[in-house]
Amino acid sequence: MTAPEIAAGGTAAERLLVHAALAAPSTDERAELAKLAHEISDWSEVFDLARINATVPLVQRRLAAEELYHLVPESVRARFADLIERIAAANYRRLEGALELLRRFDERGVRCVVLKGMLFSSEIYHDPRYKRMNDLDILVELDHVDTVVEIYREMGLFATSELLGKAPKVRAERSHHLPSFVSRDGTLVVGTHWGLITPLAGYRIDYPAIWDRVRRIDFYGVPAWAMSNEDNLHHLGVHLPYYKTGVRELADIWNLARHSAADLDYELLAAEIAKAGSESLMYHALSLTHRLVPIPHFAALLERIAPRINRFTRYDTARKTADLYTLLRSRSTHTSRIEKAYTEFNMTALAHEKRAAFGRLWSDLLLVPAEEAAKMSSLREPSTLSGLGAKVAAPYRLTRVFQRDLGRWLFPAALAKTVFDLGAAYGLELAGRAGIAAQQERPGIDEYAAQLGLTRADLQAVLDSQE
Repeated sequence: MTAPEIAAGGTAAERLLVHAALAAPSTDERAELAKLAHEISDWSEVFDLARINATVPLVQRRLAAEELYHLVPESVRARFADLIERIAAANYRRLEGALELLRRFDERGVRCVVLKGMLFSSEIYHDPRYKRMNDLDILVELDHVDTVVEIYREMGLFATSELLGKAPKVRAERSHHLPSFVSRDGTLVVGTHWGLITPLAGYRIDYPAIWDRVRRIDFYGVPAWAMSNEDNLHHLGVHLPYYKTGVRELADIWNLARHSAADLDYELLAAEIAKAGSESLMYHALSLTHRLVPIPHFAALLERIAPRINRFTRYDTARKTADLYTLLRSRSTHTSRIEKAYTEFNMTALAHEKRAAFGRLWSDLLLVPAEEAAKMSSLREPSTLSGLGAKVAAPYRLTRVFQRDLGRWLFPAALAKTVFDLGAAYGLELAGRAGIAAQQERPGIDEYAAQLGLTRADLQAVLDSQE
């Protein structure tokens, strides 16, 4: 029987992009990649596709491994090299800090589970520069969080909440993680989790079962822990950003499934999905992945969970998977722009700085650029009317995403608070000028940065490092 075609219906450039993101291609897949490489007439298009999908290092590495990189013109190789060098430099610095952190966790008896990209760089890709690493994501047991924070302090890391004048706190009833902790030079950013998704979203993840299945690993020579393959796959599906769905994100899903094919228990995975009520999240993630790299077990699992997904997910997933061209060009990081604007809004007490961040936040939420709106609606060449419809629908789409990630009521509450806080900032400023209240020096972004021993540029670099 002939295996289903990878990136079926795509151009040579599109199919090469996906083939090059296979961590361990078969003999037939390697032969197909070579055939596709010799069909490419425009390598700039390949680079642009790799950049859009955030897989430039993966594509270059695979082409080099298959002795095909010489086919790429020198001018395009220079573009590959420039981006890869920057990713590699940042990733190696981040890895160095991560290894020291994990050593200290191990010495203090903290079971630290390495999550997602950092784990897969070691176990699947065997390359710490295979993609841009925004941070080190870890899972720890709730009763170890105080020890974890002590170790962060010993290493000189600060919590991003401290930019807002707030000490990091465990709020297990409303969150699944601490604020990010960041090194003073910005090279190490750590996401500390005791859960995999906010409890406000209503999913019922069985954490005792996850901890029963964790395994010891050697992480670049340092002792650490990892979840089971089933739990890692479930986590990737649950955590997949709704609109940031390029090959960078989807490749981890198909490469994990292929890497662990011999012992991945799909019955266990199906049981955990049913227990958590995460069918819609997993349907979306597995459908997009299966469209690019068909995996028979995914097809069976999708058929099994399909009756329990919601109507919006069914409709929107069908839109996303209908056209390969659009799927490979729809990766959007627009939600991160809104998140950064919200962070900057809360980083300052100065009215004019709050107003600037407030304007960016609400503009990015309500007046979404046409290109980003088209991506969210999976439009290939939008007409005037369909483009307008996409822009009108974009705020609703974004609201759904933030409500999924933060909880149904927390997101609108956070938005309402920005209106109140902006009014309060101007009220205090006007009261001080009028002599109604004592005029006080209120800290702005520069002052918050100085309190942490940083400059405003340092803080901006930390924000910019997060995609």
